[in-house]
Amino acid sequence: MNEPGIAPTGEIIPDLNNDSSVQELAVRLNANENPYGPSEKAKDALRSVVDTSFRYPFKEVRQLKQILADRVGLTPEHVLLGGGSTEILTIAGLAFGLQHGSIISAHPSFETLMRTADAFDCEWIQVPLDSSYTVDLRKMEAAIKPDTRMMYLCNPNNPTGTILPSEQHKAFCRNISSKIPLFIDEAYNDFLDQPDSETIIPLIKEGHDVIVARTFSKIHGFAGLRVGWAYAQPARVRELEKYQPRLSTITMTSVQAAMASLKDLEFQLYCKKMNAEARAYTYKAIATAGYDSFINSNTSFIMFPIKMDGNEFINKMIAEGVGIRAWNFNNQNWCRVSLGTLEEMKLFGAALKKISG
Repeated sequence: MNEPGIAPTGEIIPDLNNDSSVQELAVRLNANENPYGPSEKAKDALRSVVDTSFRYPFKEVRQLKQILADRVGLTPEHVLLGGGSTEILTIAGLAFGLQHGSIISAHPSFETLMRTADAFDCEWIQVPLDSSYTVDLRKMEAAIKPDTRMMYLCNPNNPTGTILPSEQHKAFCRNISSKIPLFIDEAYNDFLDQPDSETIIPLIKEGHDVIVARTFSKIHGFAGLRVGWAYAQPARVRELEKYQPRLSTITMTSVQAAMASLKDLEFQLYCKKMNAEARAYTYKAIATAGYDSFINSNTSFIMFPIKMDGNEFINKMIAEGVGIRAWNFNNQNWCRVSLGTLEEMKLFGAALKKISG
């Protein structure tokens, strides 16, 4: 568990062990969860296999790998499955961190992989975002050293929600992956207007050494069911698998629900539509509360600058029954609010206005 204070990436870690700072939240907007999922089809599939959930899902895991491979024109040997993309990030952190040397990421960005590597005495090189709070590709490349083991790039980026221009991003990935392995975290790709044109998965077909992680935790609503995957070159998949448990960490119920959810395109489009509506409303709610700026988001969360200490802001929002996250970077305190239902965002807006008044 994180200790209270400020994390290496500038995230404010409140003292959640202090009972006076925590109460039952009316609105949980601090973990980028999908408030609409899983879909009914996924839940039906999950329920249908409860009676056989005492079985190991050997065959079913192979089936899910095949489905995921077929979706993008790759083979099952290109697919790495895990208990959420967190497992993929963690084993990559182990695989590259145990080589010591250094790894590179933007700052701030999602930190699981780098924190894992850092725990094994691998240097974590943090490259500040540019003036638009987007990953600075020029500085990322300049940060490469002779001992750099890999580079991590989250696109769209978490916690800022910014996205790289597509062609610039792809050219960068082709270039960097010819020098060092490149890990691309696409957890929020499904929320983009044109997700297929933004993904780096086609570079794997071209033979590049990229690892592209995806998850069921966001648009599929599987944060509590724990299914994630990555595409990579077969040799890279085999290398990463050495750091996984010998038996799959995905359950019989989760794998069946995942296969059903992949087919439910109508539900995915619904979630995307509702997320966009909640995002538009929240922009207005932030302005109404007296905040004159925010970072335009391509995800299921919004980051905006706040007018008080991040820990104080968290605790004041908790007192109103609303959970959010806070960061400090670029000499500024920030709030990152996940996008819930429209009703939840109305409660967020009211709480924000009250504590800011």
